[in-house]
Amino acid sequence: MREAMTEAEIHRLGVQIIRDELEREGWSILDINVNPKINPQIIARKNGTLGHVLIRTACHPKKGRIEDDYIIARCLEHASQLRAVCFFAGVRVSHAEAALRGEEQYMGIPIRGEGILVAYSGLEELRPDGGITARGI
Repeated sequence: MREAMTEAEIHRLGVQIIRDELEREGWSILDINVNPKINPQIIARKNGTLGHVLIRTACHPKKGRIEDDYIIARCLEHASQLRAVCFFAGVRVSHAEAALRGEEQYMGIPIRGEGILVAYSGLEELRPDGGITARGI
């Protein structure tokens, strides 16, 4: 029986995707937390840089985003205390078969055990001035 993925499964998938991408880019993963209410989701190190990565995953047509400036401020403050850089990773997932068939209305419903398309454009560095800097990992 086909079952849609839960919000928790979608978030865990996003964390897994970013973890894998960070590792491919040479980051050493120090800690992972898949609870979306605890930030950051990933703490990693690369070339002496300690990175705190906030991850949000959404279903097509949306892309994961942080909707609360307070979360950003808290993460930046915590990262600053540890001399870390705070990053954001916004991920979008889509149901692959629906996308191939052009069925827009079903693309936003990922099904457990079926193909998923991922849209992710790289880490964005969060800055204390409220800015965001796109940055490849």
